[in-house]
Amino acid sequence: MKMVQPILELENVSLLYKSGFNFLRARKKIALESISLQVCPGDKIGILGRNGAGKSSLLKLLAGIYKPDSGTLSVTGNIRSAFIGLQHGFVPYLSGIDNIMLTGILMGMSRAEIHGKQREIIEYSEIGHNILEPIYSYSAGMKARLAFAISVFSEPDILLIDEAMSVGDRAFRKKSQEKISELIASDAAVILVSHEPGLVNNVCSKALWLEQGRIISSGDSAAVAEQYKSSFDSRIRTRSSEERKGDGSESVAGLSEGI
Repeated sequence: MKMVQPILELENVSLLYKSGFNFLRARKKIALESISLQVCPGDKIGILGRNGAGKSSLLKLLAGIYKPDSGTLSVTGNIRSAFIGLQHGFVPYLSGIDNIMLTGILMGMSRAEIHGKQREIIEYSEIGHNILEPIYSYSAGMKARLAFAISVFSEPDILLIDEAMSVGDRAFRKKSQEKISELIASDAAVILVSHEPGLVNNVCSKALWLEQGRIISSGDSAAVAEQYKSSFDSRIRTRSSEERKGDGSESVAGLSEGI
């Protein structure tokens, strides 16, 4: 049986970020610590974690937006990745048309490919004649729709999906979710960030659970999603129990004062 070679691999990767300054140097905090991950063609990998766990930092690392401070990140061949999220890096003073060209090139598309898909991208984004106007004149929803359209029509080898993927009004959100479902069912590798274990279990075959930049668990998506959900439920029960104890102690204190 032929071994499937990873198209992207992280080995003991750590990422730091600056956190304020002291008199001598910038303080640094750990965003990701000792992360190892292999992405093979067709993989569907979910990244679970609460706010601040390092999920978005990991996506940006995979997208090449961030560079690791230690460890190795290797890419096999000319891999085209698309990052579906709120961050899209448009140049504000350029028109929508110019930003389609620039973003497509940065994603690894040729000029001929971009010209061939330009009409589809514009129609799908529902930008209309505004595509000729500079990006700074766009609303946040328009920019998000255009970024989404460019990403999904770039035919990526690796599709990176941030959990904040609801774009535009209800009709466009439905359309975008259907398009994402198509891409998930395709041969592209998909990395999906979420804090919803049910979504990861339904969409992905593998999963990582991150807490404070570290991998708590990895492997089969159903098992990891269940571990994550159980941990979350346990914290809620513990918090509720502590709140009930607090209410009880306050009542006792009130009775004591009344005696």
